[in-house]
Amino acid sequence: MRLRREEWILGLAIVLLLIILNGMLIAKYHALLSVVSEDYGKILSYNYQLSGFDATTYSILTEWGMKYEVLRHPLLPYLMYLPYQLNQLLIAMTGVNAALYIAAAIILGFAFLTTICLFRILHELVGIGKGDAILLTVFFFSMAYVLVTYIATDHFGISLFLILLSLYLIGKAWKEGRVLKTWQSALLLILTAGVTLTNGAKVYAAELVARGKGFFRWRYLLVVVGCGLLTIGMGLWEERVYVYPKEQAEKQYFKEHKAEMVAKARENHQRYKRAPWVIHKGKPLGKGSLLKWTDKTTSRWETLKENVFGESILLHEEHVLDDILKSYRPVLLSYHSPLNYVIEGLIVLLLLAGICCGFRQRLLWMCLLGILPDAILHLGLGFAINEIYIMSAHWIYVIPIAIGYLLKVHRGVRILIAALTVYLLIHNIGLLIHWMQQPVVSIGFWFD
Repeated sequence: MRLRREEWILGLAIVLLLIILNGMLIAKYHALLSVVSEDYGKILSYNYQLSGFDATTYSILTEWGMKYEVLRHPLLPYLMYLPYQLNQLLIAMTGVNAALYIAAAIILGFAFLTTICLFRILHELVGIGKGDAILLTVFFFSMAYVLVTYIATDHFGISLFLILLSLYLIGKAWKEGRVLKTWQSALLLILTAGVTLTNGAKVYAAELVARGKGFFRWRYLLVVVGCGLLTIGMGLWEERVYVYPKEQAEKQYFKEHKAEMVAKARENHQRYKRAPWVIHKGKPLGKGSLLKWTDKTTSRWETLKENVFGESILLHEEHVLDDILKSYRPVLLSYHSPLNYVIEGLIVLLLLAGICCGFRQRLLWMCLLGILPDAILHLGLGFAINEIYIMSAHWIYVIPIAIGYLLKVHRGVRILIAALTVYLLIHNIGLLIHWMQQPVVSIGFWFD
């Protein structure tokens, strides 16, 4: 796809902003995380704190292995193998661990591609003018956890690009009166689900809306469902080969040192009973291997108000980017200023108005149907509800796309969107810069 002049300008402008923020993050962590050490994993777990995002990418770029949760991210370790080799070369040449720099380069590249995809969805598929598409793209990147997604080293920035790429390719094909070739649809599914397994549902949802009854043709189902099962099978195989032996070794060690391990478990229970990762977990729906990760006690309404449409879009002034499992940041925070609730309310109203305006548009239904599993998983069952805002990349693109349909009907709304964009940029970037300038807080004292 050849990039147009306005796409280059928009993409580079957003990447320039993110370069500054990524540069500040690197400056914050350089002294700690640019070392070559056998205890690098421990250094990361004690010192890296950026909301609830994991530092697994830094770890895998330093020492390659199945360090992501392989059932959820079966393809991701392999995508990081070449960057890992580059880091090993740089370590050999300079003696400096360049994981911080390589991870930043990767995430900035995906930020550029995400910008282009969203712009094209808004301009070509929603059908708004270039100026309005640029405005909504900047509005999108002014949101708190869109900015943070492209600062953090986690997988969410890659996932967001693949989701938007899938929507663009499937939506463009439908608009042109065709559907993707089966192999193209299968490849999109493998890539999207391979990076984050649950996001494969978004490809299925988009194709279901685009193809209609054609989605259920046996040849298509055979290939695409087969690819989905293949991706799941890859994760199961990786777990069997890489994770299971370690679990068995731990069980065997426990059997051989049972008295010692039981005593240690009792000691840890007393030691950590007031630790953040204990007190910030809600009561699960059950005790099973999956149910233990659910949460039935955290208020859904307060979560929507303070975290889903609050923190995801507009950072709270206190506990900026504190990790809920590593700090005493409350699960639910309130804004100091009523103005922030007005801003939040206006964005929710714009979203709802946009859904009403685009209610019959297939592209919008591709988006809405695709995020339904996320709503069930996080808000219904309560998976990761205590840090739900870090999942923003999996759903927040619906906001500018829906508002795009509103702009087609009421162009005067662009003044309000521009004002909201300026406010969000000033508020969120100001808090991010302040956080970047703060010293690193270690949780090593819990374990020393």
